[in-house]
Amino acid sequence: MSERRYKTAGRLLAIEPTPRVVEEVPARELSRDTSGVLARVAEGRRAIVTRRGRPVAVILEVEEALGLCGTIVLSRQEAERRLFGEELGRRLRERDMRRIERSLGR
Repeated sequence: MSERRYKTAGRLLAIEPTPRVVEEVPARELSRDTSGVLARVAEGRRAIVTRRGRPVAVILEVEEALGLCGTIVLSRQEAERRLFGEELGRRLRERDMRRIERSLGR
């Protein structure tokens, strides 16, 4: 049985499902191996599609997407944590910070 975490938010109860395996998929790989990426998603993974290292789309199972529609409103950081997971979210934030620093000439 999968473990679920429950959090109260006022009169609402938010159910946080168990973490999923999240993989970063470059747009080029999605173009070349769409059926392979979709097969991995069907096995319960999430695919974060990136273009030049920046996330542009999320591919997840239909049932999971429907479940997310019923989720309470989240902060951007919490939504990123739930979608990307801790490790990928951290790597994406670090990448964004390096881009910002480069654009500022540091």
